[in-house]
Amino acid sequence: MKVPFLDLTRTVARLQPELDRRWRGILDTTSFILGRELKEFEQAFADYLGVDACAGLANGTDALILPLRVLGVKPGDEVLVPAFSFFATAEAVALVGGTPIFVDVDPETLNISPQDAVARITDRTVGMIGVHLYGRPFDVDAICRVCGRHGLWLMEDAAQAHGARWRGKRVGGFGRIAAWSFYPTKNLGGFGDGGAVTGNEPVLVEKTRRLGNHGQAERYTHLEIGTNSRLDTLQAAVLNCRLALLDEDNARRRSIAARYAERFAGVGDLRLPPDRPEVESVYHQFTLRTERRDDLLAHLGKSGIGASVHYPSPLHHQPAFAERFANSPMPDLPVATAAGREVLCLPIFPELTDDEVDAVADAVVGFFG
Repeated sequence: MKVPFLDLTRTVARLQPELDRRWRGILDTTSFILGRELKEFEQAFADYLGVDACAGLANGTDALILPLRVLGVKPGDEVLVPAFSFFATAEAVALVGGTPIFVDVDPETLNISPQDAVARITDRTVGMIGVHLYGRPFDVDAICRVCGRHGLWLMEDAAQAHGARWRGKRVGGFGRIAAWSFYPTKNLGGFGDGGAVTGNEPVLVEKTRRLGNHGQAERYTHLEIGTNSRLDTLQAAVLNCRLALLDEDNARRRSIAARYAERFAGVGDLRLPPDRPEVESVYHQFTLRTERRDDLLAHLGKSGIGASVHYPSPLHHQPAFAERFANSPMPDLPVATAAGREVLCLPIFPELTDDEVDAVADAVVGFFG
């Protein structure tokens, strides 16, 4: 049996009737920008997360960049970021003139390490971006303590964690502000680019929204130099459809993850992230670790099983940051470096059938004999 890593055609088929109705309304009114569907989504997503405010933006990268501008990050400021994440987490800091300081990650969860973060704080450190990697919240309590003791702001990069909970509370309201991506592959994804910020400081969220609308307080009155970063109404309609299904979809992801975990117990050198009582993961990715990652990936490919590596290189090894270490030693971040060699992501999406899950598990177990 061939199993795709992800099949969005199945998602489209589920949404088609409701999406056709919503899109027809947009086409009839031609409200393509800042339309009713956007306002509906912003309110619904804020209510879903239990936060005070939400502002839709054009993409997840802008959802990182624009709040950094509002928070006042300037050249010379240092921002702590996990060394194992998608490139945009550190890219955003560099694009506003700040310096990303790479922090090693926890050896079990691969989320930012509170202990290593403390060791890298200097008198130039102004804040921290914590990533809820693979849909699993970072240690919110420990990270908030670090930020509080050292006078740092916290931004949540929640691009992979739609609906995830820490101690029963959904992520997206623990820091000063949270950044979201609605890239099509996300648990809550559009059919194009999209993003948002959320939080419990409406003024901060509204300033971010204003920056994304050319700095306008009202039409043709520009209070500051902004940019064009608005979540368009067509994508908001997709998100309204998918938000109604999100809890159901995340429950299916957890069911698939449990099925994998049962099959992989004691197999080879496979390591899986732990299930801790304070965390409710939404399994944006099902990620395992093995020192034989590349051989296993090749085996799965020959078996018709989709698999992917997120991410093959930690951020401090990226060529874009090479100049930063030209005259100084590269930081020793052994856990992030090892993760780049060992992680492998298996198919996990709501429409995946039990037979397909078993086929993936059979191929993995078969590789280890």
